[in-house]
Amino acid sequence: MAAIASAIAKPAARRPRLWLLHGLVAMIALGIGGTTVALWPRPSPLPSPIEPAAIEAKGCKEGFVWRSAIFGDSVCVSPADYGEVQAQNANARNNRSPTGGPYGDSTCRDGYVWREAFESDLVCVTPFERDKARKQNADNAYNRI
Repeated sequence: MAAIASAIAKPAARRPRLWLLHGLVAMIALGIGGTTVALWPRPSPLPSPIEPAAIEAKGCKEGFVWRSAIFGDSVCVSPADYGEVQAQNANARNNRSPTGGPYGDSTCRDGYVWREAFESDLVCVTPFERDKARKQNADNAYNRI
């Protein structure tokens, strides 16, 4: 009987080591514990936005810069208008309805409308600011080189 008990006890002693080995392999594969295994290369970062001064030399008349309502927005505006657009983008969340509405998270607070500087521009601004963006779009041909 003692021989049977000792035979059963030996495989049980090996099992914790086997589970420990499996656990370590899983931790390494999942990157837990400070060690990571790269299974594929990381994607390259998106290009950084171009500074207005650098953009000025690539298509806008002197005294104008790209509006940059989004990356790639090449409507030429005054530096002051550029600053206003960046402030509108930074403040966009504050002008949305906190309770949502018919357009979900894109619903503007009362008194605000979508800027519509481009087709999918859902930044909430005053009607005056939307009209200004439309005028900037219309005047773009005159402000370009």
